[in-house]
Amino acid sequence: MVKANSLEKGLQDGWTRATFVLRKDYLSKLKAVSYWDRKKMKEVVDEALGAYLKGKKIKPISNGRM
Repeated sequence: MVKANSLEKGLQDGWTRATFVLRKDYLSKLKAVSYWDRKKMKEVVDEALGAYLKGKKIKPISNGRM
């Protein structure tokens, strides 16, 4: 499958790149978890977001965003 744009170049299907602004203390903690658990940052963030979103009822956005 050909990737749609440079945001997805080199990524597995179903993944994309995004830029976020977050608190410095959260980033520091995420980096520490990544180091001590011997995981990549994307794995730690994926697990954290997965845990946050688990079981939530989320109404899709239909205005073309996301």
